[in-house]
Amino acid sequence: MQATLTDCTGIDTEIESLLEEIDVVTELTKRCIAENSRTAQNQEEYAARYNGFVERYEKAKARLEQLRTTKAAREAQAEAIGAFMFEVQELDTLTEFDEKLWLTIIDTITVHADGRMTFKFQGGKTLTSY
Repeated sequence: MQATLTDCTGIDTEIESLLEEIDVVTELTKRCIAENSRTAQNQEEYAARYNGFVERYEKAKARLEQLRTTKAAREAQAEAIGAFMFEVQELDTLTEFDEKLWLTIIDTITVHADGRMTFKFQGGKTLTSY
């Protein structure tokens, strides 16, 4: 389950593809600039082509940062799950309240005026008791 929840294979593939895209766009931009410096061109056409490359680069760079953030979050989640599993395996049987285990599982608890309690777990899931 941990491997399924924290798998980064697809992210790694897309990151690699984006890095290649960024390299290609960077090279195309350099060629565009070099060509403009060597030969007289319509500057409006040049600017449109150059701006297209810049826009393409910026989109790829933004997506790359988004994927890197997602990957870092998944890796942190994998580490947290691993630490939790280690803690659970260390326990034989719970006979009394374990504060360390409680803090590992629960993020926050909200007590509502009507007596309901909402438990928010470390992974973001919530459970409301009535």
